[in-house]
Amino acid sequence: MYTPQKFSINDKETIRRFIEKNSFGILISKHGGEFYDTHTPLFLSSEFEYVYGHIARANSQWKGWNESSSVKVIFHGPHAYISPNYYVGSFNVPTWNYTAVSISGKIEILESVEEQKQLIHSLVVQNEKIFTRPWRLDEEDEKLMDLFNAIVCFRVKVENIEAKFKLNQNKTEENRLSVIEHLRKSGLHMSSEVAILMEQAINEPDNRGNA
Repeated sequence: MYTPQKFSINDKETIRRFIEKNSFGILISKHGGEFYDTHTPLFLSSEFEYVYGHIARANSQWKGWNESSSVKVIFHGPHAYISPNYYVGSFNVPTWNYTAVSISGKIEILESVEEQKQLIHSLVVQNEKIFTRPWRLDEEDEKLMDLFNAIVCFRVKVENIEAKFKLNQNKTEENRLSVIEHLRKSGLHMSSEVAILMEQAINEPDNRGNA
């Protein structure tokens, strides 16, 4: 991922929060000369060592992992079009502000039933925690447990993490504040999210800190 230094994020806590908030990622692999991609819920281990997830067994992507175990996982966050009219200065061009994290590593299938159950438990807990009465995986429900035969659970050994928050850090504060104001006036949810991130980047300029 092309990432100029001004847009690079290295702070682990910032990256962790981003992945937790934008955990529906894209798993990309290649075999037989073809690229495969699957959109799927994922989670990052507490030690930044693995990314865990699962795909449908009917999805042939997993069949190529023995041939080539190198994969990429991409998490995409808020993004918005930035019009030249948003700036204070006289010469500017259209651009796009966005946030993304790209993780590269080796993938392996989890064969252990206990590891599979733990993975699904973790995914359920992560996504049900917002509810007052969260749903829980009932291991006594045979019909439910039979569904494990229909999925392939995996983990990706994290070898490289790149985080990019392109939020007009290369512009003056006056221009950045002007863009924030225009994004908020747009009434678009995603634009409002970008405005919040831009404001945070101004107030917390050290969030690019070293991991």
